[in-house]
Amino acid sequence: MESLSAHIRVVKALTIREMQASNASYVYGYAWAIAEVCISMAALMVLKVFIRGLSPPAMPPVLFLMLGAVPWFTFHNTATGMLQVISQRKKLLHLPQVTPLDILISKALLELCTYGLVFFVALIGADYFESGGVPRSVAGLILVYLMSWLAGMGFGMLLMPLVRVFPPTLKLLAIVWRFGLILSGVYFTITSIPSKYWGYLTWNPMLHVSELMRTYWFSSYQTPIGNPFYVAVCSFGLLILGLLLERYVRLRVPA
Repeated sequence: MESLSAHIRVVKALTIREMQASNASYVYGYAWAIAEVCISMAALMVLKVFIRGLSPPAMPPVLFLMLGAVPWFTFHNTATGMLQVISQRKKLLHLPQVTPLDILISKALLELCTYGLVFFVALIGADYFESGGVPRSVAGLILVYLMSWLAGMGFGMLLMPLVRVFPPTLKLLAIVWRFGLILSGVYFTITSIPSKYWGYLTWNPMLHVSELMRTYWFSSYQTPIGNPFYVAVCSFGLLILGLLLERYVRLRVPA
């Protein structure tokens, strides 16, 4: 227990350091990280207003978008945050009890705190101004959101060795992320897509996340494809594989 307690203190200290270092060159520091998330969400909301026909009429457009966009960006930014954080924080490894895994966890916790805070405040605001109603399942919303974060952490750990060996992978990933945003149900529900394509789209766990988030909030919508068990298997599967791969390459591939 003493060892676990020390490990938790190390991760906590590293997370606080990440928050303090985030946008440290600007006057307001970490506040700019939250502002960047809000600006990104605002840009998506403006776009959504013009294409509101893709969402069912019973779902307010801003709330509809938030339930799909914030889990996606939490997944995306957590995954991309894993890719180069160890090489950027290499000097911290000289400190006692600090391991590469501690740095990865602290970075992931920073993303969770940032997007989780924005998600909580934005959902309350959108629900108040758009009269979106009471969520059907608060526990379901929280669990699915956390699974999207765990999936991002695991996926980032899986990609990290590839980026170390072949840095141009970052350029290729930029294209993958754009397609991922489109295919993850941020702008649409699966019912707006012909059913003959469902078999291909439902391989994407983030599409299940978007569908489940809207199902757990709106009583008027029931997803035909959302499967929480599939999301859990993908999230924990990616996380376990990512941890194993991180352990394997730690001494074999330099950061």
